[in-house]
Amino acid sequence: MADCKPNAELTKLAAGLTRSSNIYSDALGQLAKHTSSIDAVSKAVSAQFDIEHGLLRSTEAALKQMRLLDPISPSIQSIVSANASFTRMAERLASIENSQSAAIRKIFDDHARIQKAIEGIGLSGSVTAAFSRIDPTRMLSASLAAQAKLANFDNLVFGRLAGLDAAFSQAISTNLGNLTRSYQSLINVAATRESLASRLPLITTYVPVEYYREVEVIETITVEEEVEGEHSEGLISTAIAESLPSVDDLLAAFDKRLIRLLHGARQSLCSDNPDRARHVTTSMRELFTQVLHALAPDEDIRMWTSNDDFFHENRPTRRARLLYICRHIDCDPLSRFVQDDVRAALSFVESLNAGTHVVESRLSTVQLSSIISRMESLLVFLLQLQNQ
Repeated sequence: MADCKPNAELTKLAAGLTRSSNIYSDALGQLAKHTSSIDAVSKAVSAQFDIEHGLLRSTEAALKQMRLLDPISPSIQSIVSANASFTRMAERLASIENSQSAAIRKIFDDHARIQKAIEGIGLSGSVTAAFSRIDPTRMLSASLAAQAKLANFDNLVFGRLAGLDAAFSQAISTNLGNLTRSYQSLINVAATRESLASRLPLITTYVPVEYYREVEVIETITVEEEVEGEHSEGLISTAIAESLPSVDDLLAAFDKRLIRLLHGARQSLCSDNPDRARHVTTSMRELFTQVLHALAPDEDIRMWTSNDDFFHENRPTRRARLLYICRHIDCDPLSRFVQDDVRAALSFVESLNAGTHVVESRLSTVQLSSIISRMESLLVFLLQLQNQ
């Protein structure tokens, strides 16, 4: 198992970066409500700059140290590489000076809530730049936390706490390995390809959450719960929730009829029905299927492509639907990540729903809640891809 000290340090750094982004967010809120002066906020933000620079330098050093650990699994190598690239992106944002802040604001100008809040306030460039990196800093925290969790899986059988058989355990391992490599590839490309600047808000905000949620759900069925570090994890989870749009609101705007399936899964979670695990997974699987088919209807896909590889028994394949959703995004690594992300999440839910790989179903409330959070996150991601 990987050395616990570097992972504990990484968790602390992730929590520190989350607190840093919260400071910027709180300052933004004070300005928007006119409860604080611009001068006071500028001083607070300037002081926080130095703290954040120190946190990012420490993160970079910790990641370099982890690369020297022996042995280190391929998945850990991949996530360390991804987080090193993510940290470099955050450092570039943190080094923005007044003369450059306008350019970085353009990259993140689709964050309407930030733009609306600062509109007309007359902030200095450096303060506005700080607000522009609220979400990327929070999601770097999520990515670092995912790495710390992943290290705890070494030498453990995936799904051992949920009574899963060897075939299901191996499938989880394979899907997580594929998703980790896709994540590494996408983050590395995003950090180096200038042409992806307009996609950075989408990539840095939603992709790390998807990876974090996948690791989190596997953790709940693999690793015994530990009290140590719960405060940091709660801080990071809260920051993630506050940074993302509500799945309820997105579904209501997309098709309000689908809300019933989501509420059904949540109600099953709170019930004492011995078959509640199947009810939860059935509702979430059906909800995902409904959203996917609405985002990529059969006829629209037939107009988009006639490639036989994208059809099975005259119906579009899941891969075809996902590629259709990503058709306007000129980034192959992102398309691959979407495919691996959906495969990992849906394979997990479908296998649990079928019950064929479960030796003895004993999913706890925490585990089922994590499954719902995983699927909710995936739905938000796909709906935001469509919005792009």
